Amino acid sequence: MIAEAVRGAAAVLFLASALGAPAQAQLITSRVDPTAGTAAIELWFRVPAAGYDLKSPGIARLALAAAAASQPTGGSSLSEIVNRLGGSLSLEVYPDISMIGASVPASSAGSVLRAMTSAFFNPGITPAGMKIAAQDSAVVAAQQPFDSSRTLQDALFAQLFSQGPAHYAPIPDPSAFAKLAQSDVQAFASRAFQRANAILSLAGNVDKSLAAGIAGNDAAVANAPYDSTPAGGSTDISVSARAAGLGLGWIGPRIADTRAATAMDFIADYLFDPDRGTVTRAVHAQRDLFVNGQFVTLHDPGVLLVTLSGESAATFQQTVLDAVTAMAQPLDAAAFAQARKAFLYHILTQIQTPLERADNAGWYAAEGNAQYAPGDSSGTYLNAASSLDPQFVAQTVRAYLQKPVIVHLIQSSLGTSTAT
Repeated sequence: MIAEAVRGAAAVLFLASALGAPAQAQLITSRVDPTAGTAAIELWFRVPAAGYDLKSPGIARLALAAAAASQPTGGSSLSEIVNRLGGSLSLEVYPDISMIGASVPASSAGSVLRAMTSAFFNPGITPAGMKIAAQDSAVVAAQQPFDSSRTLQDALFAQLFSQGPAHYAPIPDPSAFAKLAQSDVQAFASRAFQRANAILSLAGNVDKSLAAGIAGNDAAVANAPYDSTPAGGSTDISVSARAAGLGLGWIGPRIADTRAATAMDFIADYLFDPDRGTVTRAVHAQRDLFVNGQFVTLHDPGVLLVTLSGESAATFQQTVLDAVTAMAQPLDAAAFAQARKAFLYHILTQIQTPLERADNAGWYAAEGNAQYAPGDSSGTYLNAASSLDPQFVAQTVRAYLQKPVIVHLIQSSLGTSTAT
């Protein structure tokens, strides 16, 4: 599953060329929804959020926003076009991938797609676009300390990975954006936002003919997925933050190991589903406590993350550890069958909207296994989910969920991070 939520498969998915091959695009179609009133259009790029040298925190976010805000000579910026059409524009930056997306009326899908590819396949960062992007990025960064779940996720990744993009927070301290020069952002955008490095995900009321002409024959090749180096072992640290919280993280299977990755999704759903998860129900009486557990499906390796936000979070550390440990013993057949049925239902209910479908397809394609997206016409994910049994799930727990990294957020008015 992706870092924010489970998403659905796209109606149309455009992939850049296979690694090492010329950038002749391949178009894969699954299904469209002609009854939908909207279309979701997204470009995904495999790029390290902190720059190709990992020394420029925030550059991917700044470049993404600047390309969307920069006006071409005699024209309108992508953000202006989407706003004028009554749509919404979204930017998402993860340690190893970035996305620019638009949700627009179906009748405007073609014009928005053309504007998006024009803005990103030959990005021209203007001073005005750079200024808008810097202001917008600084606002987003200033909000981060008040999101304890995001703070925990960044701190967990920093401990779980010793090297590579995942070691660095994709949205840094606001001051980091002021240190990035326009020339550096332009150079990054020109390298990162190439046609050959793009994955175009379309969903909703769209037609595959929209992607005609997007494919290129240039000699550039797509970036390979960006993996990070696990730190190894378990750690337990404290971090000063705006709000109290607790985070636990485990290194899991790579995306290519579809059955094990799906078992990790099942475990997260069984324990931490917002309504029916066993751990969620155990802490339900704590009205100030917010629990989230998910397996973040990455190229290699994935990560199981559990975050608890609230003043009483630390008191439930053993509750989480005990619940995970208990999963190392197989559930009885009847309980497992009911839990798997609920899991499949949850997956299917979370791949309904065009935006969910586009997000999901783009994420899994960027991480290196497009067919594994839940809802893909190949049925790869649902087949893996249906194949799960109590013994395999317990085996997966024993293989991956033994040595957690634990992060305690200690509430402080300053919110300055300090590991102890």
